[in-house]
Amino acid sequence: MMTEDEQLEKLMKPENLSSIGRVIDLIKKLDEMGFLDVISGVLSDEDTMKTIFGILTNDDILSLTTKSDSLLSMLKIISEGENIKALSHLLEIIGVIQNQGLLDPILGLLKDDKAMGAVMGLISNDFTMNLIMNNKLIMDSLGTLDLSVTPHYVNMIKAIESAIKTDTVTPVNGMMGTLHAMKNEDAQKGLGIVFSILRSLGRICASDFNCGAKK
Repeated sequence: MMTEDEQLEKLMKPENLSSIGRVIDLIKKLDEMGFLDVISGVLSDEDTMKTIFGILTNDDILSLTTKSDSLLSMLKIISEGENIKALSHLLEIIGVIQNQGLLDPILGLLKDDKAMGAVMGLISNDFTMNLIMNNKLIMDSLGTLDLSVTPHYVNMIKAIESAIKTDTVTPVNGMMGTLHAMKNEDAQKGLGIVFSILRSLGRICASDFNCGAKK
């Protein structure tokens, strides 16, 4: 142990006097700003000090001290300009989702093992993977569709749905039966649509796929 004289001699060394001066200046500034009174009040309040010691000694805080290197690396990554901007946008998105009331359902879904299993099943099945692998081809093909005629597509599906749900379909037998069925105005319109589709298929087949070409 050093004696008081030795300690005083060590403090009076030039390299230490500069540091001591800076500490004194810092204390003066804290005193001028009123922080010393606050610190003194906190130190003299036993309940406050117990709370502070409880926070400093709990398991969560102690576990953080053992992971200081990882935390510093994470803070270094976060502090980079582009990452700060990205995190800011991410927090903004989360805020919008929260304001729209969607965050709780999403969290509930993520915590539901059955629901997540179903989602993962949809993502990882052969059909979905095939869509992903051929997404450009599919999107290019869909891009050629005239969406302005979507109501016609829907009407066609509704017509087929109505026809296959009918339990009282009358069989058409032979040529005479066909001729009799063709007297129906709706059947005549339907047949006209069928022949229109067949003509369109023929044009597309000839121009795009060269169907029926001899090898």
